[in-house]
Amino acid sequence: MTIGGQAPMAMGAMWFLTIFSLVFVGLRYYTRAVIVRQMGWDDHVYLLSGLFLLFYTLFMQVSSGYGFGQAITDLTLDDAVNAVKWEMVGQTFAVLGMAIAKLSLGLFLLRIVVETWHRVAIWIASASLLLVSVMTAIVFWIQCLPSQSIFDPRVPGHCIIEVEPFSILLGSWCAAVDFFFAGFPWLFIWKLNMRYNEKATIAASMSLGLVAGICGIIRTVELSGLASRNYTQDTVNLIIWSAAEIAVTMVCAGVPILRPLWRRTIHGTTKGSSSRNTASNGYYRHGDGKDGTGGANSYRLKKMGGASSTAESDDVEANHAGHKRDNSGFPDANPKLGIRGPTTVTYIEAREDKRGVTGHSDEETILGPEFRRSQASAKNGRGGIQVREDVDVRVE
Repeated sequence: MTIGGQAPMAMGAMWFLTIFSLVFVGLRYYTRAVIVRQMGWDDHVYLLSGLFLLFYTLFMQVSSGYGFGQAITDLTLDDAVNAVKWEMVGQTFAVLGMAIAKLSLGLFLLRIVVETWHRVAIWIASASLLLVSVMTAIVFWIQCLPSQSIFDPRVPGHCIIEVEPFSILLGSWCAAVDFFFAGFPWLFIWKLNMRYNEKATIAASMSLGLVAGICGIIRTVELSGLASRNYTQDTVNLIIWSAAEIAVTMVCAGVPILRPLWRRTIHGTTKGSSSRNTASNGYYRHGDGKDGTGGANSYRLKKMGGASSTAESDDVEANHAGHKRDNSGFPDANPKLGIRGPTTVTYIEAREDKRGVTGHSDEETILGPEFRRSQASAKNGRGGIQVREDVDVRVE
């Protein structure tokens, strides 16, 4: 059957939202896997929400081929049955996809909070919405038994439960969780040990949850009295607003993660580029074979009192590795002063805990999966940036 009625407009909007969201999925995975090199559960759940939105759109495309978007009275009985059936399948992916998208947002926030009550509040919001979504999806298919009688009047059956109250509960709870995630980060984000730009990015992106909440309210209003409507035609707005809510939620969860990609694209900086550019920055990555230590990420500051040339700096590095004596520093000083030879060498070191997790504060790893742990460690006086001084004083 030819796609007609409001279907072309509805499917155009849905495919735009879906492709836009999948672009965010691809960029996020590239950022986390290639640039930051730290993947977490929120990334995988984020991908799952994108897939649910894609399946939602695909099944609605199938439904539109049978008559979605057109008056059900203009369809043959077989087309009407198939249109309603595939629309129900698509709506199931939407019901679950909204909860999954908000769960990915909650898992992202769990990375950066350190207070117990913050974590509890996030888990309650995410888990309760997921529970309501699963319950609504189940009721949606068992409201009448057998389930085929829901969309095919030729199949005898009896209805055992009213689905509309569950649908309205889900829509209302989705909107409430959207507003919660839009406002909750403002309570703690400015207290985090992060750069101002990271704080502003996260706070601003979370505020987009207000838009998702508005979409949820409109979708809930569309649910009222749906059972008595021309189902294939009067559900068009409901379908579009459901897709919009998922897409906006995915943008909320995607924007903060893309900051490292933005910095690489605009400024050309990457994680570790400064540590490898020894000619311009004058410091090395600890353990890359240049300082001879082979330990965790460590960066050597400029030697105090010594020569500044690259050759002399290399002499100091070789001396630190024990390869040859370093005559820089104050070689002509009075031996009684005890300051001949190398002077104090200061290192900035990213210490590793038992899990091998570093406390390096590179802003491109701030939003990595271990950022919350590093925040907690810093709070307890462990991990983070540590200063180590190696003093080699010889009297000749």
